[in-house]
Amino acid sequence: MEYSDLIFPKGFLWGSAASAHQTEGGTHNDWSEWEKIPGKIRDGSTSAIACDHYNRYEEDFDLAQDLGHQVHRFSIEWSRIEPAHDHWKTDEIEHYRRVVEALIARDVKPMITLHHFTNPLWFRDMGGWLNPESPTLFAPYCRRIAETLCDYDVIWNTINEPLVVATLGYLFGEFPPGIRDYGKTLTVAKHLLMAHGQAATQVREVYEEQGLEQPQIAPVISVSYFMPADPTNEDDIELARYLDELYNQSWISGAISGVVPEVLGGGGAYEPLRNSVDFIGVNYYSRMLVSSKLDFLAGEMPPKDPSLERCEGLDWEVYPEGYYHILNSLWSRYNVPLFLTENGIGTLDDSLRCRYIILHLQQVHRAIVDGVRVLGYLVWSLTDNFEWTYGYGSHFGLVEVDYETLERRPRQSAYMFRQIIEQNGLTAEIQRQYLS
Repeated sequence: MEYSDLIFPKGFLWGSAASAHQTEGGTHNDWSEWEKIPGKIRDGSTSAIACDHYNRYEEDFDLAQDLGHQVHRFSIEWSRIEPAHDHWKTDEIEHYRRVVEALIARDVKPMITLHHFTNPLWFRDMGGWLNPESPTLFAPYCRRIAETLCDYDVIWNTINEPLVVATLGYLFGEFPPGIRDYGKTLTVAKHLLMAHGQAATQVREVYEEQGLEQPQIAPVISVSYFMPADPTNEDDIELARYLDELYNQSWISGAISGVVPEVLGGGGAYEPLRNSVDFIGVNYYSRMLVSSKLDFLAGEMPPKDPSLERCEGLDWEVYPEGYYHILNSLWSRYNVPLFLTENGIGTLDDSLRCRYIILHLQQVHRAIVDGVRVLGYLVWSLTDNFEWTYGYGSHFGLVEVDYETLERRPRQSAYMFRQIIEQNGLTAEIQRQYLS
């Protein structure tokens, strides 16, 4: 196959992403308690040590710098900052200041996520995201972090993958609190939307009070490319459209419009959502086939395509074309810039990881050529980590972690990605080398 150089726009940002609970170790939250329940984590492991990133963050950021990363996305662990309601841990707040300073010292731009799945135990015990007061309970923490870090040049993410929190925690019961109730799922999605608005409002107010230029703020949504199992079946086609609207569009449309969608039990304007989205963080991994003959809400899915490569453990199909269609859909509908905040594959076959990254970046470039404004691309993840219900059974890292010694070893994909960053794109030679 003949390849051509695919150069990305000037100023395009490259890097990696991670989350506190998956990497830091030593957390005490609703997830650490969930991990103690037999059968909840498939390999029986816990995040007790994870990658020990809490103590080794400088070592990890040295790697990010050496690998050419320009941005690193990470989350603040809410339960460290506010372990009891309205009780603040100054030493933990200072810890995250040092984390941000360590990135800036290495010329890596911090992208901070305020909520990445985990909740303090006091918040859980007050009903979690089912509590109508949950958005305002979340707000003081967001303000405290904004006050702590506003004097640094950072990008803000509010809520990570709100529909994953809602569906896996309250519809399919795979995440804490393990509920299976469609109505509660929609309630949680609504409260997470309001929490995004509260978070953005707190950040904006802090910057205004400090006389600072307003930062870039965004929620981060998980998207799947929904496809009919039978492309000639009208019911399958309609189901795919319905799920795209419900999962990919409804929540983010509310964040951008400032109106809580009726499907989430709203229908009215929510003032804190106004001016809450400067760009959309987009996490894409795979497509999702759906069939009208199966009960999707009960978790029934058509069989996977045996010809497609898969993500280790999670069994997601490698389907790069879906990336292109999703990016075009979001851009054409909202005309808001996109930042690709997660994309990657869990695998011990690093040649597959190399192919995965290149094939997906080809589709990103295709979307950019079509006029989609994409600001940057982050690989999930910098290091191997604790992959939620899959424990340590899926290896997403550009950098391998030996969980016995905690030694870090960059994989070949890490060096390939460094070449991509240096060239600000996919040269014909890079594509030829790794796709042949």
